Parts: sequence; structure tokens; C-alpha cells
Amino acid sequence: MIASMDDHRSRRMSRPSKSPSKLTNRRALAMMGGVAVLYALPCLIAGVLGGRRWLVTVGVVVAITGVAWLLCAHFSREEVLRPVHVRYLREFFPAMAGYVVLIMVSGTWVPRMESVPARVALAALPLLPIALLIRAMVRVLRDQDELERRIDLEAIAIAAMSTAFGFFSFGLLPLADIGWHVGGPTVAIWVMPCLFAIFGIAKPLVARRYRDHE
Repeated sequence: MIASMDDHRSRRMSRPSKSPSKLTNRRALAMMGGVAVLYALPCLIAGVLGGRRWLVTVGVVVAITGVAWLLCAHFSREEVLRPVHVRYLREFFPAMAGYVVLIMVSGTWVPRMESVPARVALAALPLLPIALLIRAMVRVLRDQDELERRIDLEAIAIAAMSTAFGFFSFGLLPLADIGWHVGGPTVAIWVMPCLFAIFGIAKPLVARRYRDHE
């Protein structure tokens, strides 16, 4: 009896413990979704109070992405993130925070600037955090294992094709003369945010499909 108790105790000790300090994929998705929703609120408030429709659109897109991440967190399996993914999140959050702040600053102050070089420099400021985000994505894609790289590549393919199809469809609709008059710069500026948003939604769904077939 003592031997069986010792065996049972040793089996319990040999099991991997779920440390609450470990960052899991579910917690990471919940954090990303919560941060996205929180970032969307000032965009929506500033857009409504200031009469800036582009800020309202930014807030709506960010809010939808955040809600999608929260739903993915609810339905995903809880697994401890590897160091390569923790590093990616540490690079992702500051880049996204910088992008949201700089896009609001750029959109607010560019029309008020008289100097052309100053307008160009201020308008290009949001490109800096986007470049950091692309760098983080390339690094995590390079350092992942084969399955994780396959999941990311499939999610990138879904995001790229969905974004291309959506904007191509949007470009065909004005031919029907339905009263839409959207400028080219307005359409072009939404390509990358939509690509990132769809990738963020597609990745946990693709990962879930692969996990279910294990």
C-alpha cells in the first residue's frame, strides 16, 4: 500500500504543472482582444465628437478584430506559449500601440500643416510601427517549428486572398453607379490594416483545425 502511494505521488510530481505565471495562447488572445477593444474606444469617441469619419472607421475595424480575438480565445485550447511567441507578443503590442497613436496624430495634424516636407514626414510616421510589426512577423515565422510555420503561412494566404478579393470587389461596385465616391488613397490606406486583421482572425482558426486533427 505504501509503495502504491509512493507510485501515485511520483506520477503526480512527474506531470507537467500548469503554472499560472505561464502565458498561454488563450490568455494571449484574450489580452490582444481586450487591448484592441480598448484602443477602439478612443478612436470611436474622438471620431464621433470630432466629426472624423475615418476615425470612426478605424475604431469599428479595430473593435471587430478585438471581438474576433476574444471569441477565438474562448474556443481555443489552452497551451503554454513558447519563448518565440512570447517574444513576438512583446514586439507586437508596442508596435500596435504606436500605430494607433501615430495614425490618430497623423490624421489630425497633417491637414493643419502648411509645410509640404512636414506634412510628408508626419503622414509617414505610422509606417515606423508597421515596419516593426512586419519585422516581428518575419522573425517569428523564421524561428517557429514546421507545423507552426505551416499554420502561419496558411493564415497569411487566407488573409492575402481575402483582402485582395474584398478590395477587388469593392473596386467593381462603383461601376454600377450606386452613388459611392471613394478616393483611391482612402481605399489604399486600408489594405494593410485589413490584411493584418484577417490574419489575426484566421490564424487561431487554422491552428484549431490542425489541433483537432492531431
